[in-house]
Formats: sequence, C-alpha cells, structure tokens
Amino acid sequence: MKASFIQFFSRLPLLGFQFIIFVILNILDGHSTWKVLYPDKYHREMNPLARWVFRKLGVTKGIITYKSILILIIGVLMGHYARKETLSLNIILTVANIVFLITVLHNYKVYHKIHHLKSHKDKISELDGDKIS
Repeated sequence: MKASFIQFFSRLPLLGFQFIIFVILNILDGHSTWKVLYPDKYHREMNPLARWVFRKLGVTKGIITYKSILILIIGVLMGHYARKETLSLNIILTVANIVFLITVLHNYKVYHKIHHLKSHKDKISELDGDKIS
C-alpha cells in the first residue's frame, strides 16, 4: 500500500495536473474573495498579509497582484524542484488544493449569506418605507 502511494504521488504528470488545479482554485479564490470584500470590506479578509495588500492596492488590483505573485512563486519553485522532489510537491499541492477548495466554498457561502441578509434588510426597508408613506 505504501509503495503504491509513493509510486502514485511520484508521477510528474500528476504534478502538472495538480498545478492546473491549484491555478483554477486560486482564480476561484480570487473571485470569491472579491465578491465578499468588494468594494471596501477589508475586515472580512482573514489573511493579514492579503488584507494589507488589498488595503494598499484596492480589492481588485490587490487580488490580482497577490494571486499573480503567489502563482508565480509556486510555479518557479515547482519548475526548479519538479524532477527532484515530485513526491513532496505532489503531497504539498494536494494539501494546498484541499485548503483552497475549502476556502473557496467558505467564501461563496459567506457571500450568499451576506447577500441574503442584505436582500432581506432591503425588503424590510421597503416595507418600512411603505408604512411611513
């Protein structure tokens, strides 16, 4: 069992596939983060470094810059270590992809919760306005 695990995660093509998934999840994370933070709800960002970048550059430019740098750094490291450390990189990317998947799902859940509450408050405001008229 251990040998088949090591053999599976030692494959270079799997590493390329993992990196594609990593990029897709980071794009989705950027989109879901934008939906939750836009236009200026920086306090909702839990990562202090990302929050600082978003405050300095704005939400849209900050997300694009932050995600581009992250993907570039990971891509360069993978290019350098891919053949030597395929097993380790595959395991690291598997864990990173799981974390990003959970983060993306959480972000969209938060967005829908915020959007639902806002819609509910707008309906109440409309009803209150009708009562006053």
